[in-house]
Amino acid sequence: MRILIADDASDAREILRRLLKRWGHEVVTASNGREAWEILERESIRLIISDWMMPEIDGLELCRRVRSAQWGHYVYFILLTARDDKEDLIEGMTAGADDFLTKSFNFEELRVRLRAAERILDLESALAERNRKLGDMNSELQTALHRIQNDLRAAAALQASLLPKDPNVSAMLAVDWLFLPAAEIGGDIFDFFSLNGHHIGFYHLDVAGHGVPSAMMAVTLSRTLSAELSDGHLIVPSGDEVRVRAPDAVVADLNRRFQSSDTSPYFTMVYGYIDVTSGLGKLCQAGHPYPLLTRRDGRIARVGHGGFAVGMLEGVPYDSVAFALEPGDRLILYSDGITDCRNPAGESFDLARLERLASDFQESPLGALAARLDATLRDWRDTGEIEDDISLLMIERR
Repeated sequence: MRILIADDASDAREILRRLLKRWGHEVVTASNGREAWEILERESIRLIISDWMMPEIDGLELCRRVRSAQWGHYVYFILLTARDDKEDLIEGMTAGADDFLTKSFNFEELRVRLRAAERILDLESALAERNRKLGDMNSELQTALHRIQNDLRAAAALQASLLPKDPNVSAMLAVDWLFLPAAEIGGDIFDFFSLNGHHIGFYHLDVAGHGVPSAMMAVTLSRTLSAELSDGHLIVPSGDEVRVRAPDAVVADLNRRFQSSDTSPYFTMVYGYIDVTSGLGKLCQAGHPYPLLTRRDGRIARVGHGGFAVGMLEGVPYDSVAFALEPGDRLILYSDGITDCRNPAGESFDLARLERLASDFQESPLGALAARLDATLRDWRDTGEIEDDISLLMIERR
């Protein structure tokens, strides 16, 4: 260990220096407090044995300076003095001294004190090294967190790019929606699109869970359905006509292709189409919340037969359910993030409240209903976070 001896008595200083070197320590000496301080400012010292009474800077002031310095490591300070009354000990401890030795000490006493100092300094070094490693780990974690956050923002932007942009898919229909993901990215996704000159297709799906895995699956499904549309797999040529493929056939095909696993979660969905001229349509409900058919006069009906979630079981049957939209009627598709949304008391928003809100806003524009639902759910949650993705797709026959 490297030890600094500060003592204006040359004989005492020399005796102590030789003794410490015999015990295997590296020794630096100073003849007064100022010289000791100058050495400390330019060299790394872990332990000081200093006389109390010295010219220019005494041992007490040297100790105070050591304690106020910012060196990044602890310096153990032993005060050497002929004074041993209680008041002097208190004054020395207040200045920051770790230990005291009277000038009448014997060598074995000093050796024991040095061993105690070494143990303390070793513990301090070990703690400093542990803190350094923790600091490095924290820095690495922060870097990883920033990278993940950037990736999440990029993924969220990608997911947002897949959501509908233009509600004017048909002059015969009005469309609007609400999307509130539980995290930066979520497992809900929906869309509507032209199947041919007479029919509009639509889907609303909710991948089990939320966060990155669910969002990746939702993006995959969106791209799959887009590819199906582009490749013409959602329509069926029939002589001189082009028929729309039955919704249950589309869902059954997805069920065959997306059997769930540890890396591929199952999902619920509603897929269907509407004839923009007649308002007649069909949909398939696959484990998704019941679509709502809200009539112009405020009456509400639930459409569908429940069905199995997609990817959960192989070979399960699906069916298509017919519905009709009269002018002013609306079809509302939604995720269970709405009905399961909880207030601070743990109470769910439930389907009855959604139906009541939809009925109350039946004569208002679709955007007004979406905005009102958003505000209502925010008030309902109070300061609580969104526990599950919230999404809503509304289609109205003009």
